[in-house]
Amino acid sequence: MNTNKIQNVQPVQKQDRIQFLDVLRGIAIFFIFSANIVVFSGLLFFSDDAKYPEAILSSDVYLDFIMFTLVDGKFYSIFSLLFGIGCVIQFNNVQSKNKPFAPFFRRRMFWLLIIGLIHLCLFWLGDILTLYALLGFTLIYFIKVSNKKLLIYATILILFPIVNWLFVHFTDLNYAQIFFNTSVAYYEFFGLPLAEWNGSHFPDFQKLELNERLIDFFKMNIGNTFVRIGAILEEGRIFKVLGIFLIGLWAGRKILNENLLNNLTLLKKIAFWGILIGLPISIIRTYIEFFGGSEAYWDLFKTITYALGTVPLAMGLASLLALLYFKKPSYFSVFAPVGKLALSNYLFQTFIAVILFYGIGFGFAGKFGFTVVMLMSICIFTVQVIMSKLWLKHFRFGPFEWIWRQLTYKKRLKLLQDKI
Repeated sequence: MNTNKIQNVQPVQKQDRIQFLDVLRGIAIFFIFSANIVVFSGLLFFSDDAKYPEAILSSDVYLDFIMFTLVDGKFYSIFSLLFGIGCVIQFNNVQSKNKPFAPFFRRRMFWLLIIGLIHLCLFWLGDILTLYALLGFTLIYFIKVSNKKLLIYATILILFPIVNWLFVHFTDLNYAQIFFNTSVAYYEFFGLPLAEWNGSHFPDFQKLELNERLIDFFKMNIGNTFVRIGAILEEGRIFKVLGIFLIGLWAGRKILNENLLNNLTLLKKIAFWGILIGLPISIIRTYIEFFGGSEAYWDLFKTITYALGTVPLAMGLASLLALLYFKKPSYFSVFAPVGKLALSNYLFQTFIAVILFYGIGFGFAGKFGFTVVMLMSICIFTVQVIMSKLWLKHFRFGPFEWIWRQLTYKKRLKLLQDKI
């Protein structure tokens, strides 16, 4: 690898950034957190008996249904779309300087992988950075593929989780189970708490959140890494995320080369058809999730509705937000600083939630109902909005962005803003 060539590549300058992409990234970061906090807060693991009585509200079940329909899977899909768009922007930046893209992007993904693995193995089993980095390596081979082929491959990949489910079900070759079993073996080896359900053992996440010893917190999170890998394989998320990355490559080209964000007619079509197709199917998926049984066909229906509903609705919402933004940009500008510091804000959300809910912190896990937890997510994000704006007044990058960029470009980058 020619490191001198990588060192000559500079980060995308502030004036070259597309403001709407920062806004959309900031919105996605908020809704990703609103989905993640459901796990952080213990809503999935504790019964109502553990909650403060005043924290259980009549709005909980309705808000839960609405949020699952509109948010679950949709905004990390939008974040995945933005990842693909960002790859195109990086490609154009490197190519404009006549530098090779592959070694630069491999280095960028390598350091994202390291950051993601630390986050995944030690702090949060729901990490998305590790998967993004691993799949990011493959984008190098798609960066010059034609637009038509990108959309064909993307469609196949997004639908492939259905094939994955059918393969596992009819061959009984549940390869994901290997990682679930490894997690159980790890917990047994270190004497960590296990729970039992339907005759099967799995890590006791309630005990993880109640645990007050920092060393056990890290040990349990390492074991949970295998659960995360198993879950990703079981639901076929690898295929779906890569498919959305490819749509992002297509969208990035359209934005940079054909001014997509000014094509209001196309944006309206994507918004209309994405919501028209995606919303009813997503409602059906939510109904199955809330009221479906444990039989295999319910699981198949969930997989089908997830594949057919999530991506269209995500694309529809992204296009709708674009239309609203370009009509009243000032209404959305508050999200831009958060989007510019997306990596740092994403990681800080984990640290804040762990401190707030887990036993090694304040221990509020399982104490609040859904509505209160959503209000907490809004409050935490509001603080991030304020802090992001203040940070960017003095610094050019977020703290983790700064570290990642320096490792990528193999040079020291000035962090402080130039004083006027």
